[in-house]
Amino acid sequence: MTRSRSNPRISARRRRPYLRLLAAVTAVLTVAGAPSATAAQSRPGPFPAPAGGSAATAGGGAVPAAAGDGLRAVSLPGLKGSTYTVTLITGDEVTLTRDGGRYTITASPTPRADGTRPTIDVKVDTSSDPADTSIHALPSDARALIAGGVVDQKVFDVLWMASRTASGESGSLPLTVEYGDKPGAATLNQWVATLPGVTATATHPQIGRVDLRVDLRHTAEFWAEVKGRTSIGELNDYLFHGVVPKLSGGIVGIWPTDRRSASTKPQADTGQPKYQITQIVKRTKGEPVNCGTGIFIMCAAELPGFTQVAGSAVGSGYEATSGRCLDQNPCTTWELTYQVPPGKYVAGGSARFWLDSREQQLNLMVPEFTVDGDATIRLDADAARELTVGTPRPTETFIGSRTAFRTYSNGHGGAWLSFTWYGNSRFWAIPSAPVTVGTFHMGVNWVLGKPLVTMSVTTPRRVDLNPMLPADWYKRPGQEVVRFDGRRNVAVVDGGLGRAADYDRVDARGKLVLLSIDADKPVGGICRIGAAQLARARAAGAVGVLIEPVSSGGIWPTTVCSLPVDPDWWYNPQEVPDIPYAAIAPGEAETLRTLLRRGQVKVEYSGYDAVSPYLYTLHIYQQGRIPASLHTEVTDKQLATVETALHGTQAQPADLVYSAFRPNETVAAGVPYRYLTDTVKFTTYRGPVSPDLVRRQDYDRTGPKPGARAIDVVDRADRSTARWTAGPLVPGAPELSPKVFRSQPGKWEADWSTEVCAFCRQGNTFYPITFLVSGASPEQAMGAYVFEPDNVRMYADGREIPQTQSPWWGATYELPAESKRYRLTGRNSNGTTSTTWNFTSAAGVGKTPPSGFLCAEGSATSCHAAPLVFLRYNTDADLADAVTAPGTHRLDVTAYHHAPDAPKITSVSLWISTDGGTTWTHTPTTRQGDGRYTARYRLPRMAESGGTVSIKAQAADAGGNTVEQTVLDALTLTDGR
Repeated sequence: MTRSRSNPRISARRRRPYLRLLAAVTAVLTVAGAPSATAAQSRPGPFPAPAGGSAATAGGGAVPAAAGDGLRAVSLPGLKGSTYTVTLITGDEVTLTRDGGRYTITASPTPRADGTRPTIDVKVDTSSDPADTSIHALPSDARALIAGGVVDQKVFDVLWMASRTASGESGSLPLTVEYGDKPGAATLNQWVATLPGVTATATHPQIGRVDLRVDLRHTAEFWAEVKGRTSIGELNDYLFHGVVPKLSGGIVGIWPTDRRSASTKPQADTGQPKYQITQIVKRTKGEPVNCGTGIFIMCAAELPGFTQVAGSAVGSGYEATSGRCLDQNPCTTWELTYQVPPGKYVAGGSARFWLDSREQQLNLMVPEFTVDGDATIRLDADAARELTVGTPRPTETFIGSRTAFRTYSNGHGGAWLSFTWYGNSRFWAIPSAPVTVGTFHMGVNWVLGKPLVTMSVTTPRRVDLNPMLPADWYKRPGQEVVRFDGRRNVAVVDGGLGRAADYDRVDARGKLVLLSIDADKPVGGICRIGAAQLARARAAGAVGVLIEPVSSGGIWPTTVCSLPVDPDWWYNPQEVPDIPYAAIAPGEAETLRTLLRRGQVKVEYSGYDAVSPYLYTLHIYQQGRIPASLHTEVTDKQLATVETALHGTQAQPADLVYSAFRPNETVAAGVPYRYLTDTVKFTTYRGPVSPDLVRRQDYDRTGPKPGARAIDVVDRADRSTARWTAGPLVPGAPELSPKVFRSQPGKWEADWSTEVCAFCRQGNTFYPITFLVSGASPEQAMGAYVFEPDNVRMYADGREIPQTQSPWWGATYELPAESKRYRLTGRNSNGTTSTTWNFTSAAGVGKTPPSGFLCAEGSATSCHAAPLVFLRYNTDADLADAVTAPGTHRLDVTAYHHAPDAPKITSVSLWISTDGGTTWTHTPTTRQGDGRYTARYRLPRMAESGGTVSIKAQAADAGGNTVEQTVLDALTLTDGR
């Protein structure tokens, strides 16, 4: 029997600059700009535009760089916020996060109605002119429509969508839809009324157009309606057969209202002759697949194109003028032609091919080639090498993002970022010659962990299997799957399609059942396992199911599917069967069936249903060229070991997002480890060691407690701890790693700084801006916070100073230039944390903010940190911020300044209460140096306490600056008897 693959995958008002925290949180202030990738709304920045400057220069204007020096800044016009999450017309989400002049982009593909999932490629083009900076996020199922001019690329303009978010217009997308016919207004309105989530704003019957708004909550449904059936061969059909893709329902065009692109993209006319360049791309290795109207070895994924990197038209892009296949059934060789002026170029484009039913991502980039006449460029895709990594412990890829960064002779350039999902992060590239102009690097940012499930045939002989869980193997709310848990050695039976008659033939009790996909309705979907199939396996007593990715029955019989295989209930709500399953490649399934025909077969499996006990977060790059070998072996000597703990009082969904910046890089891909929860521990191995790579980690979560971020450098294979948002959280400033400033001098300071200066004076204006700080991990920054106006007071000479208001930073105070003594009080909204600072301050002529911090109103006027004394607390509490009673516990108290030239700390005193602050017990402290003090306190039995631990502390420095702080219910008690 010959199996064909018809589709390889199947085959209104402005926000205030702060938000109120819930009273139940042991936080102190009101949040502004805490990082989050879960809400499609603006996060007020770490800073606004510099005083006297335009919003286009916020975060550092784009500065022309010397040739080959790399990009120094990316300026995003009109964007002041630190984080924006935008929803594409396809329902996918893209998050843009700023740290000074650098940006992390994270893209999250959403499943389509038919179960397919796109790859999202993000293209960033930069220039010294901020107006020319662009970021487009392009899902693979929209590529052909964009290339054919049916869907305008501006629909996927991330900066446009982020600017709408910044102006409070983030609830919908304004689009214009054009129909091929020219019906009357009534008919147009009737057609538009059938589109989900749509409101018509204007009708133009004379030209067949309707202006409308698409509710962002319904973009996925809207896309499913207008896109119709998805085929990965659409781009192939357009490139090689001239078939322009179509939308459904008679729609012939979609673009942002009043923002339509020109009908043809202008290319620079240099006045020089243009030469014909023929590009030949050949690959013979792989599984033949149906790419649209033909059988191919590889399907186009991104429209190939050239960009000039040196010459008279630097930065100009040139698309293919024609394309064809040089052979058929299958097509192994593409021919593309271009017309370009002389110069040096970089070639882009990507394709997909399949091995063992697993999709592979093939990068067709040629980092540099010279055009000085008609020529032919040959790409041997059979020579492509997979980007892989070996680790000291067994791992599988949870997710990876491919990144490429190219600068041109004028210092400008761009980035290409490719975002995938679990089971699809397999990246290939073709070795190249070194670049001679500008800079180039390519790599993958990896998140690896312990394999979720491993399997091997043990009887009659050992055969290793490569099982794969569904794409959302993690505990995604509403889409949970049962995972293999524990180690067992069990027999296997062939269950066919898993119908009732199939179980009459076999005894499945206590065994694994091998099933093909039953695509007959209502059992399952094409290339999706049906709930009924799994439910019958459970009813028959099976301990698990192995899926052969062959879709039998229905309208697509004998279709070979790509791995992973998703469950049908993700797309059609059904009861979730309580049985684990994994998919294996068709060849492995055939091996099992061959062995079963000869006798008994046993398989040993090992799995776990929890967060991986260890995680590798690796940033690996190839610089200057694509080398012949793309495998990297890392050892423990190249990795920093971090004992990681996520603190919280409840199981809040959480993500950890990892990104990294090379010295010349301004845009990086964020790689998320998704759907974690609070109150978990695991070991993180970070690396490889690289003294010039700055790494960023974001801890994003929903719920009342804030997220956090940390920026550092892994320059040695040491051991450390990271206790994310461990309580109590109190006002202060994070300790930014000095390694960052040594690693990339000048690139994380001044206008490139990552955070706003805390409790700083800018001129005669005092800004009581602060951060929530954890004593367990003081390097974590939890956004910029401001007090609610009613909760902050400032005094001088016994009199209260009247408040002024900043449009971004809330309460501020105007102070005289001369040195004066001040008292500042602040408390959180529910009064559980209150602090009083006494300090001396004067206008600081010539002073600058601490390294890595930026002035609140930009750099036009200098600022400096006032010499306030801050406190932070490191407890030996558990992941829920609780300690046992009765018992003796340790508490580390650190007194410190944000101002680098402040006097030394001289004393810290401490009191503990277990009755909510009614009575206090003085607890002696021992000086450890550098403002660190240690205390040990004893707790009574639970029955003799109020169930919590409260903390009161005082500290002073040699200049007479003091702090008094009370944190009620800082920790909870658990019965330790």
